[in-house]
Amino acid sequence: MFSDGNWDEVPDDPDPHENLGYELAELTVIQSETDDRYVFLPAEEDQLLEEAFIVADEDALVELEE
Repeated sequence: MFSDGNWDEVPDDPDPHENLGYELAELTVIQSETDDRYVFLPAEEDQLLEEAFIVADEDALVELEE
């Protein structure tokens, strides 16, 4: 993780992997049957206990592919 001093060295438009250490992961997206919420889970079941998951309202989603 970055300390306060390290953030000054990160470019304005950082590369997620090279500058921030992020790894891309395939996610499974499940829409709630009762409301407009989504759950994002790791695609691989063995990652479920190791990785966090995301619960988001529909207006928090942005389509990145055209």
